[in-house]
Amino acid sequence: MLVTFVNLLYSGFRRIILSAILVITSIFSIQGQELSEKASVSVLTCAPGNELYSVFGHTAIRVSDPKNEIDLVFNYGTFDFNTPFFYLKFGHGNLDYLLSVTSFKNFLREYFVTGRTVWQQELNLTNTQKNRLFRALMVNARPENRAYRYDFFYDNCATRVADIIIEQLPGAIYFENAPASTTTLTFRKAIHPYLERKPWTRSGIDLVLGAKADAETDSLTVMFLPDYLMEQFAGIKYQNTDGNIVDLVKSHSVVLDFTGQDISSESHSTISPSLVFWGLFVLILFLSFAEVFGTVNLRPFDVVLYFIVGAAGIVISYLAFISNHSVTSPNWNLLWANPFWFIFVTNVKNLLVTFVKKALVVLLFVFFVSVAFLPQYIPDEFIAVSLILFFRSSPAAVKWSLARMKRA
Repeated sequence: MLVTFVNLLYSGFRRIILSAILVITSIFSIQGQELSEKASVSVLTCAPGNELYSVFGHTAIRVSDPKNEIDLVFNYGTFDFNTPFFYLKFGHGNLDYLLSVTSFKNFLREYFVTGRTVWQQELNLTNTQKNRLFRALMVNARPENRAYRYDFFYDNCATRVADIIIEQLPGAIYFENAPASTTTLTFRKAIHPYLERKPWTRSGIDLVLGAKADAETDSLTVMFLPDYLMEQFAGIKYQNTDGNIVDLVKSHSVVLDFTGQDISSESHSTISPSLVFWGLFVLILFLSFAEVFGTVNLRPFDVVLYFIVGAAGIVISYLAFISNHSVTSPNWNLLWANPFWFIFVTNVKNLLVTFVKKALVVLLFVFFVSVAFLPQYIPDEFIAVSLILFFRSSPAAVKWSLARMKRA
């Protein structure tokens, strides 16, 4: 999706540098080693950060064994900076992410510097289960296994953690304390609270995410977000090898405490896209009246409007029809934002151009009529933009009405 690549690269590059040597040496030095009875396995949940790549938080697995001097963090949220055609692969949806291994001390350093709280949930596992999970993580961390095809909703740093842990549980699993909201919570609604401080980013993400982002989550799929994974794990019970029902989480603690200082708790004063575009609609409506009287020429505004909407349509079309992203198609925003709006920028006049222009106006009308019934969330700022488009691209109807008002 929409990502600030510079920030993403910076974070990933730093994590890889810190863990590259440890990935090579640790795997070979402890390969096949058994954890002692004093070992513990924990899920680490990191508070959201300010940058877009960190705004949804992070999840990792810690394996600690003081007797064997092991204290490692397995992190599914890194990527290879040297991947050929990095930008193209990210945009196309076929960029591989990696499982990296670093020391617990190095892992915490970043969150200490950025002032982000880190919680730890120690898992209630037998020594056999801990060793089985540890071996599975070590196998995953091998160079030939550590890469996986990243998917924001279905295969990311949090879902990988949830999957590999749940796979080690021997019996039935019960989500005793699953939040009732997950029964009606969609993927899109789940990420919206994290973007409250970034309303323009939220609008951009809503623009490119298709109808599949409005599918409802359940107790398992909602764990694509670290906060929800932590909440769900706290309520999971499972049947152990003795047939007893036990809690998955043995204890909960705060490793780094920046409560009240986390980036996510800061206030924001960014003007909302909704306010901007509805205000622009009222202004254009007023100026269009003035244009009828010949006091204003809105042609330059129209050219910019059609160019921006056409460019947005190219991005949406690429992500919906060409890329490998799983949740960008179908995208009903194409009813109002598609590449054909570039035709309005030109002064070419022929039957084909006239037909396309009329078809675009019809699509806008269809959008207005069906917006309340579409299987996709449409922000109200998009409705404002589409109304501006309709008003500026329908001169035969609109300007005729304004001319009649002028004569009256």
